[in-house]
Amino acid sequence: MSSSGLDVGLLRDAVRDPTSDVVHAARDIGANAARLGVPLYEVLDHVERAFAPDAPQYPAVRAAAVAWAEMALIYHADIACDDPLTSLATVPHIRARLTEIYRGAQRSGGRVCDVNALVVIEFPRSSSSHELELALRALDVAEVLKALFTGEETFAQLTPRRFAVLVSNECATDTTMSLLALLLDRMPTDHGQPRLWVERLPASVDGIAQVLAGLCE
Repeated sequence: MSSSGLDVGLLRDAVRDPTSDVVHAARDIGANAARLGVPLYEVLDHVERAFAPDAPQYPAVRAAAVAWAEMALIYHADIACDDPLTSLATVPHIRARLTEIYRGAQRSGGRVCDVNALVVIEFPRSSSSHELELALRALDVAEVLKALFTGEETFAQLTPRRFAVLVSNECATDTTMSLLALLLDRMPTDHGQPRLWVERLPASVDGIAQVLAGLCE
């Protein structure tokens, strides 16, 4: 039996074999599930079914859950910074970057919204776009951003069709926006005319989550 490529038969067999190490088998199931992206509730369902009709043993449940959590943290840490294909930052990374900037501003007595902003790129919706096309578009956008912004800016992909650049307010000018629009229009493939705007940052760190959530809708 499998779920999303996860082989759970080994745990079921271990439960029925008195010589097997059930906890070890449960630990393997939890770790493998995290690698495959199987959610924790499915893992616990599998453990429960493996012991049916009896109640699952607590050590096995705990081993599966702990192994899943540990592997999920490792996997998340590996992918949270940027996409390996485009090198664009992920949403968790740009949020962490913003939090660091706000903490620094708090220590110095400044306001981040007076210094930084987000330049946002949004492509039109397209029902015909598939995964490969979206990946190629993200790669094209990344190349444009690297060519235009050569300082310490942070580039991120927020959604399949929306991108953002964390810049200083000095770079968020009409001239920069016009040049960005021109470069995007010259991309080798036609993705439609994107909408560009400058998203002002909140006055305090408490508003970051709301801003990013709105941009990621």
